[in-house]
Amino acid sequence: MGNKTNAFLVAPSQRKTTGNEINVITTLVASQMSNGLTLNDAINSIKIQLNSIGLTATNNLLNEGNSNQYQILEQNILTLIASIDKSNANFLLSILSSNLSDYQSFILAPAPTESAIQALIIALNKATEGKDFNDTGLVEYYSDNGSSFNAPSDYLGQDADYGHDKNSGGFLFTKLDFNGRPLKDEAEQWSCVKDQRTGLVWETKSDDLASPQFKDKLFAYQVSGKFEPYQEDIDMLSCSDEICTTEDYVNYLNKNTVCGINNWRLPTFGEFYDIIDFGIKEKDFNGDVYGLSPDYFPRQSIISDLASGEVWTSTEFFTEYEATKIPHSRVILAALTRGIYRGTTYPVNIYSDKVEVDMGASYQLPIRLVSEMESVK
Repeated sequence: MGNKTNAFLVAPSQRKTTGNEINVITTLVASQMSNGLTLNDAINSIKIQLNSIGLTATNNLLNEGNSNQYQILEQNILTLIASIDKSNANFLLSILSSNLSDYQSFILAPAPTESAIQALIIALNKATEGKDFNDTGLVEYYSDNGSSFNAPSDYLGQDADYGHDKNSGGFLFTKLDFNGRPLKDEAEQWSCVKDQRTGLVWETKSDDLASPQFKDKLFAYQVSGKFEPYQEDIDMLSCSDEICTTEDYVNYLNKNTVCGINNWRLPTFGEFYDIIDFGIKEKDFNGDVYGLSPDYFPRQSIISDLASGEVWTSTEFFTEYEATKIPHSRVILAALTRGIYRGTTYPVNIYSDKVEVDMGASYQLPIRLVSEMESVK
């Protein structure tokens, strides 16, 4: 705990029973993890940012947070935490920890004034403006008599009474052409979909079996320099186009600047889950209800190693079995998006190239990439 009223410091989840350091550095790392980064990626992000503002940071960062060089940083962040709305603390700290150089004048100031504190809080809150989330899509009410668009008097306070569901059906999408230009809702051909709430742009898929963008094309998981795929996962795929891994596909979309975008990436679990519409009733040819709006995402993945509708995400998942999982493997969080069980989540244990050979294949899944609209070229 810090020495400021209502201030706190935390440690990132590491599944450790002892030896957890708690200081300003672990708090910044934990804030990065709350934004979807893995532990190693969060450490690396904070390390790079600390070095950029003139503070020394090594690969042993989590054990160095009590160093004297971080005393001013810790004091100022404790002062900030004590002053912000605690209901929004995680979000604001996530923004701060992702942009330390932007707030360097405050976090390294010997004694920031009250006006400087309030100015930073205003700046952090402003950074969240325009960032929103979708709702569930549940716009109907339910009672013993079935479903209706009218609220029953005996079952009050249902999902349809709140948020975007009540005001606009839960979602607000715009179709984009191949160059990233907006199209009318009635357009019959489009290449991407912009989520007007989050600002994210999603690729559309293809029904063409020969296209790398085929909706049910499977990929082995890869993040270059961090996680290389297991050979048996590659062998399970027919990669006549040499686009076998998630990294291959990311490079393919970026090279072709689909919708004018050249920084396509895997979505985080939260980003993908946010576009699941739980109010959809339309069904596919298998009789399974869709998970994404078919008006904007008519071609959705069906085939899967798991159940139906999962795609790869970038979010690493820490489980209670972390200590006993296969060395050099990774657990990724996935969600079932079709049928009555849409929204069910799965921890997917995948093997890297460092896993012992002859373990058998792990998993291959379809993919749907995302990008920020600001990156449209």
